[in-house]
Amino acid sequence: MLTVYFAVIGPRAAYAFMDLMARCLYRLLGPLRVVSEAQCRASLDHRRSHADVCRIAELSFVNRVRNLADLFLAERLLHPNTYHRYGGRIPEPHLGDLLDAQRRGRPRILVTAYYGPFDLLPIFLGFNGIRAGVVYQPHEDHRFDAHRRRVRGRGGSELIMVDRAADRVSEILEAGGTVAIVADHHAEQRGLPVTFLGLPTMAMRSVGLLAWRYDADVAVAGIRRVNDAFCFEIIVADILKHRDWQDEDDAVAYITRRYLRALETIILEDPTQYLWGYARWGRDFAQRLIGGKRGQATLSRPTDRTKR
Repeated sequence: MLTVYFAVIGPRAAYAFMDLMARCLYRLLGPLRVVSEAQCRASLDHRRSHADVCRIAELSFVNRVRNLADLFLAERLLHPNTYHRYGGRIPEPHLGDLLDAQRRGRPRILVTAYYGPFDLLPIFLGFNGIRAGVVYQPHEDHRFDAHRRRVRGRGGSELIMVDRAADRVSEILEAGGTVAIVADHHAEQRGLPVTFLGLPTMAMRSVGLLAWRYDADVAVAGIRRVNDAFCFEIIVADILKHRDWQDEDDAVAYITRRYLRALETIILEDPTQYLWGYARWGRDFAQRLIGGKRGQATLSRPTDRTKR
């Protein structure tokens, strides 16, 4: 029903409707607001004023709700012959490099974060001619999940359920293919101690281990909104070539820290599009930020690990 409704009213009106709903919800959901502002402030306080931090945290939730509108609008607007009108083309020379690696059977890992309209990345990858396996965590609502999978799969990307990702991702890389992963998760166990956006965290080792094991290049990218009319920009922040870590004592640590720095660059250019409302630095750390009172805030869990 929303797909039909948004198709009739158009992107600007659809976003305006979702923005109004998002702002009302954000102001009603006190616990979510506390968590978002606390994490945003801890990371950006030395760069932004208190008022700016509060604005960024609210706009982050607005952008999160806009992701829902994107899924409904994409069904009508995004097609192989139209995607470029909306900023869906991967910029050169990166597109040519990715396509050349695909032709030569050169394994690639595409890394992104919970940033911007990340739901659309699998669609744009496919429409750009990139055949990729995209790691995907299903939504708890099966009917919504079926809709989201259908939209995400329109570009032809293979959506890999997270519970079978370990085997399937290895198969694709071993065959010289491309995989896509959201890689800004906090890894409580067996993670690598690093900093992310100025705060201590434990980073997942999987990207570094896979790149090292299969000599896979790593491309760090994101997608952001550029206006209120269903228009986007794909940003490639860094390309790690497999030869870059050949002389490193700890290749996994080098790869991990470098791709995290590239993700930081993307996020800091427009932090309003980062997902500040989930416990990026771990739930215990978030509880400490909000005063350590259990039950004071509800920590949002991301429901998707797709790297688009």
